Amino acid sequence: MLSVRNFFIVTVALVIGIFAAYGPALNFQFILDDHRFVNDPRVQSSGHVWEYFTNYVWAQFTGGPTSFYRPVFVLWMRLNFILCEMSPWGWHLLAIVKHALVAILLGLLVWKLLRDRSAALMAGALFALHPAQTESVAWVTVPDPLMSAAMLGSVLCYLRYAGHFSGPSPPLAEKSGRKLRKGSQAAAEVRSSMAWLIASALLCLGALFAKETAIVLLPVMFALALAAPCSPETSQSEGAGVRTRLFRALRQTLPFLCGTVIYLLLRLHALGGRLGARTQNLPWSTVALSLPATLWFYVKVLLWPVRLRAFADPSQIDKFSVHGVLLPGLGVACALVLLAAGLFWAWQRAHRDLADREAAGVECVLVLGSLLLVLPILLALNLNALNPGDFLHGRYTYLSLTGLMLLLATAWRLMEELRISLLLGAGLVAVAFTVLTVRQESAWKDDLTIFTVAHQVAPHNGPVALNLARAHVQAALQLGEAGRCNEAVSTFNDVIREYPQDWYAWAGLGECFIQLNDLPKAEQSLRRAAELSHEPRVTQEWQEVRAQMGQVTSAPHE
Repeated sequence: MLSVRNFFIVTVALVIGIFAAYGPALNFQFILDDHRFVNDPRVQSSGHVWEYFTNYVWAQFTGGPTSFYRPVFVLWMRLNFILCEMSPWGWHLLAIVKHALVAILLGLLVWKLLRDRSAALMAGALFALHPAQTESVAWVTVPDPLMSAAMLGSVLCYLRYAGHFSGPSPPLAEKSGRKLRKGSQAAAEVRSSMAWLIASALLCLGALFAKETAIVLLPVMFALALAAPCSPETSQSEGAGVRTRLFRALRQTLPFLCGTVIYLLLRLHALGGRLGARTQNLPWSTVALSLPATLWFYVKVLLWPVRLRAFADPSQIDKFSVHGVLLPGLGVACALVLLAAGLFWAWQRAHRDLADREAAGVECVLVLGSLLLVLPILLALNLNALNPGDFLHGRYTYLSLTGLMLLLATAWRLMEELRISLLLGAGLVAVAFTVLTVRQESAWKDDLTIFTVAHQVAPHNGPVALNLARAHVQAALQLGEAGRCNEAVSTFNDVIREYPQDWYAWAGLGECFIQLNDLPKAEQSLRRAAELSHEPRVTQEWQEVRAQMGQVTSAPHE
């Protein structure tokens, strides 16, 4: 085991390594939804905090989806703006700090349960450097790191309250000497540490306010409370032990249930009486047939992140096929069998080789790791609540990776005879992860770059293709602002040819024709943009061109 001094040195080196790996992102621009959040009036000005908790995320924008209720996440955006204003560098720095914090909390959780410094460092390092994390770090308005930090903090506070794993098991002689005092001491500790349970429940509520996925914390806390061992006095018989564990688990989960109910009520109010919104209406047969390919995608994200998987072609399958359903299903089944076999081996070995208290810590890690690995991915299988044609994203595994690293740390703890080989292997994996992370994060430099790369890896993803076209339009608009409209016109025409209903391209083309003093073509382009968008600004610009041409203005029609 590492000494305290060496542990501190390696931890500092690890944090420096994380910042070095993600350092290039400091020079990246705002991308995707970043633009909307940064320019949201509620984020840019004070006095709107109450609105964060009474309205949905996109309330300030016409046509924004009413499925997102994330007040703490918007509050985090407000804090980012206060500290960094419109500086992408500052926002990216805070995103890296947030990701490093999650890695540190994960390491603390491993140490709390396993009392193994090497396992804690390995879990934190592999989690922080996993290439799938580039999407959640380089894209500064992804809520998963904020949610995960609150969830891990909630678990740590609960363990502090429970007090079962605060140190190694005492010698047997000490156990017999303390037996008479143990009941009263335990009761006193529970009373004095009630604040930790309250803090844990509040962090759970904060995680829910950051992202809906935190709903998995309720069953996780119940299972964790159920797995924690009872005192010897209350577990003398098997029946009493089961009843005591169940009653204690229900009682200790009650604050988290109350927090979840509060969240759901506020969400109902903010979303107008609905818990969520359907984004598409796929038949359940299609959803069921798509599950194997969808799950296989996430297995590859977790275990084989050799290429960017931030976007993918949709795995929407309407009829059974060997390639689309059977083979991915077999792959997922193999992964589940390996997971089950590994859990069974770890459970058996812990009870065979470790003291009772240490074995109990391993049990809790196995329960916690398994649920954090599996439950968030199950939520991502509800295709009717995701973006049509673009519902596979590597960032959905952010929380699941904490569970995977907990399980890997447990394997490290139990395989003492292979520690040198495992340490070498973990080091090689960390180096490979670092190289892949640096390579994959370069795709997030700006909108045009990310959608160009995304279109290469997912050529049949419709929303990606549309966003790539809009990124080209944005680049053409910048050319027009620089007085290079002759170059921009061809780009606008290419986009209009592929997406004739994209008013933004029509409007940009019209503005370029104004600069080129071709008013007839400008009038035609702006008229089409006004018909498609119904934007008052576009309509006004179209009418101004008509006035210059001496035509009578009238409202656009379909």
